[in-house]
Amino acid sequence: MKPSISVCIPTYQRPKFLREALHSALEQSLQPSEIIIGDDSRDDVTEKVVLDIKQNCEIPIYYTRHSPSLGQAGNVNFLYDKAKEHKIVLLHDDDLLLPNALEDLHSCWDTHPDLVAAYGKQYIMSEEGEVDLEQSHNLNQMFFRTSDRVGLQKSSIEAALLHQFPNDCFMVLASAARAIRWRSYEEVGTGGDFDFSLRLSLEYSNFFFLDKYTAKYRLSNISVSKSSSDDAAAQAFYLTLNTEVTEDIAWAREHELNRAAPIAILQSINLGKKKQAFDIYFSKYHPLSKRLSLGGMRRLLKLLLPRSLGKLL
Repeated sequence: MKPSISVCIPTYQRPKFLREALHSALEQSLQPSEIIIGDDSRDDVTEKVVLDIKQNCEIPIYYTRHSPSLGQAGNVNFLYDKAKEHKIVLLHDDDLLLPNALEDLHSCWDTHPDLVAAYGKQYIMSEEGEVDLEQSHNLNQMFFRTSDRVGLQKSSIEAALLHQFPNDCFMVLASAARAIRWRSYEEVGTGGDFDFSLRLSLEYSNFFFLDKYTAKYRLSNISVSKSSSDDAAAQAFYLTLNTEVTEDIAWAREHELNRAAPIAILQSINLGKKKQAFDIYFSKYHPLSKRLSLGGMRRLLKLLLPRSLGKLL
């Protein structure tokens, strides 16, 4: 029986990157059943790229341009609702699937038919597409995508808290994705991907980590992570803080809060939320050793100085 996989690609004003992302989905050793693209772009440049590729493509590509735009959360939910297949792979328009991705991820269900989600490791690449092997290794180490953790995870909540579950290029049951959905920007800011994975883990078990590279994550100058409105780490900090966990995975919650605190402080300052930044700065998750470090002193100066001067640090 042909695997039932929908590749879902939300896009906005990045036709060059979308072309690369789309080709990475089309060049899979295990072909998807369909590719669905939701476009929030203001012009028709992206539409022309998709129509050009569709002319010589045997895989069904369904394209919708939203007017008005739906925003990231609305666009992702639109794609989840539109997907007709049993499993979904979410692919951001500036990232790439490796040629083996769908085959390797789908094979995880062969040994564990009751899986809800499977994911592998990510390469880090520059805006121009050049892979940084050292940075890729460090990223996967930081997010516990390591050989000692391969296979069915003992706790899906732990996997989500530690960001082992990636922001995209995972394979998930379509029914689960539609049940959880993305929450709006008003609810979770730019932290929609972490919020989705955390709520997915709270509702479902059976996450599988495959110790293989399956995707390339692009560090783009126009990515959300570079935006002055980015509050993903701050959102993740509070989402984690407000998540009750059992004693056996309490360490994962503490680990994430300690890891996210310095970034959450800077993001809160950038957004003018100085009280929030002060609260995190003087919390137990940003201990004295961090406050006295060079980075900690810099964060304190940004807190104390007027915003216009703090931006210079």
